[in-house]
Order: sequence, then structure tokens, then C-alpha cells
Amino acid sequence: MHTGQVCVMIHCGSRGLGHQVCTDHVRAMDRALHRYRISVPDRQLACTPVDSPAGRDYLGAMAAAANYGRANRQLLSEAARRAFADAAEAGLSLVYDISHNMAKIETHEIDGEPRRLCVHRKGATRALPPGDPELPPDLAAAGQPVLVPGTMGTVSYVMVGLPDNGAFHSACHGAGRVWSRHHALKMVRGERLRDELEAHGIAVRPASWRGLAEEAPEAYKDVDAVAVATEGAGLARPVARLVPLGVVKG
Repeated sequence: MHTGQVCVMIHCGSRGLGHQVCTDHVRAMDRALHRYRISVPDRQLACTPVDSPAGRDYLGAMAAAANYGRANRQLLSEAARRAFADAAEAGLSLVYDISHNMAKIETHEIDGEPRRLCVHRKGATRALPPGDPELPPDLAAAGQPVLVPGTMGTVSYVMVGLPDNGAFHSACHGAGRVWSRHHALKMVRGERLRDELEAHGIAVRPASWRGLAEEAPEAYKDVDAVAVATEGAGLARPVARLVPLGVVKG
């Protein structure tokens, strides 16, 4: 990546399906808590052992939702390649593709001993450091890319993992919301937001005004501050800062 280069960042997953998987399995695990004598402070934290029937069912459903998200991104990537080829006779090469909000079975050192853990990264992605043996050769020197999307009106970041990450080699995925989607709809009108963004040179094409308002820049934390905090915490460091030119909201 270099200054002046055009990048396409595709943030697409299984939103509806993933949400349903979470809802269904939180409910099932909540009913099973007493069986394993587990107590949680919030029902949204309901859980069961990974190798229990409920645990295995959840991991299977999560994998299905993740595959759905990957297929979506592949199709959208191909559409983007065709659009660029038609408009500018330019090709697009993939920088990186990664899923977030995923549970993964990994080995980490706990109290000096290696242990197999189920690491669930909510709003986060894996961020392996340079030289990690799990990295492919082309990423070994730099570290694992970490994509930190901003909003329609703010920058986004490409970061890479750092050594001595004390969060199970994890880093944030995006700035995080300060308003719920419901609250954003009360505070922002999609038509006005479209006009404001276009006044700043950002072209917006929404599928609906509601969907546009839900993702208003004001609904999210300051992504620049998040990137600074992420590096300060020793999780990942920035390598590229992407400024938006156009946004398509589906």
C-alpha cells in the first residue's frame, strides 16, 4: 500500500444470520447453566463447556454463519474487481480478508503452562505478531493485518499485530458504537446525513435512509483515538490510514 492508492474496504458478514445464531444459542445455554453449576452476572454471558452438546452446536452454527459472511465478501469483491476493470482498466489485488466476532480454539500460555482455550473475540480480530509461526511467509516479517474500519465520515486503519500482546493476540475491530442503532435513528435523518457527507466530498449510495442513519459517524467512537489507544496498549500498530471517497450501504 502507498500514499494516493485507492483501496476498497468491504465490511460485510452475516449480520442477520449471525445475530439469530447468537440469540438462539444464548437462550439454549441459559437453560443449561444450572446443569454445569455456572453463574453469570448477565444472561447475555450464558455459556456451557465447549465440548458439551450446547457448546458443539454453537460452534457449528457460528462456523456456518462465518462461511456465509465469507461467501458474501467473495461475491462483493468480484463485483468490485469488475467495476474497476470496466471503469479504469485497473485490477484489484486482495490485501487481506478476516472474520470478526468469532470463537477460535487456540493454545496460549496460562501460568507458565500451554493450554487449549476457546478464545471468543467480540468486536475484535486476531493480531499475531511478526515472526509468529502461524503466519504465512508473506506476512511473517510484518505481522498479521488488523482491519479497523471507521465510519462513512471518518478514516479507517490497517494495523498489524505487536509482540507481547497480553490479550490472547487480539486487537479491536472498528471504533465501537456509542449510540445503539435505535438511538441513532432518533438522532439522525438519513437524507441530512447524505447531504453532509457529500458536502465533504464523500459520495454515499444507501439502500435505505434508515440504514444510513443507523451508521451515522456520531454513533461511533473516535477511530483515531481508538488507533492510538490500540497501539499504546501494545496490541497493534497502524501502517495505513484510509480516507473515504465513496460509500455503498447495503
